[in-house]
Amino acid sequence: MIHVAPGSVRGGLRAPASKSHLQRLILAATLADGESRIHDPGSSADGQACLAVARALGAEVQEEARTLRIRGGLEARTRTLDCGESGFCLRAAASLAALSGQDFTLTGQGSLALRPMDMVLEPLRQLGVRCGTREGRAPITVQGPLAGGKAVVDGSSSSQFLSGLLLALPRAAGDSEITVRGLRSAPYVRMTLDVLAAFGVQVDADPALTRFRMRGGQTYQPVDLAVEGDWSGAAFLLVAGAVAGEVTVSGLARASAQADRAILEALAAAGAGLHWEGSDLRVSRAPLRAFQFDATDCPDLFPPLAALACSAQGISRIAGVARLSHKESDRGAALVSELTALGANIRVREGALEITGGPLVGGTVDPHNDHRMAMACAVAGLNSRYGVKMKGEACVAKSYPGFFQALDSLRGR
Repeated sequence: MIHVAPGSVRGGLRAPASKSHLQRLILAATLADGESRIHDPGSSADGQACLAVARALGAEVQEEARTLRIRGGLEARTRTLDCGESGFCLRAAASLAALSGQDFTLTGQGSLALRPMDMVLEPLRQLGVRCGTREGRAPITVQGPLAGGKAVVDGSSSSQFLSGLLLALPRAAGDSEITVRGLRSAPYVRMTLDVLAAFGVQVDADPALTRFRMRGGQTYQPVDLAVEGDWSGAAFLLVAGAVAGEVTVSGLARASAQADRAILEALAAAGAGLHWEGSDLRVSRAPLRAFQFDATDCPDLFPPLAALACSAQGISRIAGVARLSHKESDRGAALVSELTALGANIRVREGALEITGGPLVGGTVDPHNDHRMAMACAVAGLNSRYGVKMKGEACVAKSYPGFFQALDSLRGR
């Protein structure tokens, strides 16, 4: 059990590596002709799971101190692809596996086995792939080849499968056209398009990201790139500065396509002090006010935004809570139960979290084996009477293995 004591934070540190950017780079490098170098990949569990899938698909991977060397290849070493607890890897790698004529089974661990996967079936079938799930859940079975053609994708529950199709279809034999309905998390799709462009692959998309066209038989050129700093993980550090002192985070791209860059809008709306110096962002405590925010396209921001709202005077409203039911936990329900245990006034109303800011008492919480829940409760506890105790804090390894050490460093420990 870990205890996060109440108190102030002050200092600076580097943002963790973006697992969203990293996994896209890994899968694209797996499709490339030649060796790609990916710098500053971090050590997230999701990144390691994606590397294991890349190896299984046929890529050669060398892990050096701060660099990955990936030589692309699709000569599969195994027919079972274990995606760990990475939802992106499971949904996206299904399309890469389908490029082969072999049959593959994609599996997941932990809560990933309970998350919906049925959105992959009909589009893959429209593109010539035999596939199935276990009652809409993992494992996913696929047998290609993914030939190209036309397909319609439902993007209302997740954009991750769409990103996988966009990565795989340029390597298919024929040209493709994808129509998307109800797209959510559009910024993540734009990140995928940026990665494709970096590898020299051309995909034409309309401004609303409802239609994509691409030639088949394209060649991925190897790259030498650094992984972006992670706005998702950094959001917790930035909120810690806003509610409990002053924190400077380096290594964040101001113009990033990452959806969670939107944390800046919420911090500004709440009245936190924001100051950029190059790629260093300093956030400092100020009298915080209630804010309104729509997190439909950036659902991973719900936990840090909830922690921020606990210290903001008035009633904050965070819309888009329906996006949370199939994360590592049912995050909407988990945020209500665990922040209530700390003394927060929080409820779900009309599709939004409503939080009335005020002093927290603190207490013991269950992070529900959810990395973002653990980080949110820890940050909220900084501004409580007794702090926060929790078991299962190791779940932060999914995205930010060094989170609690980073938080300690800001406490002068």
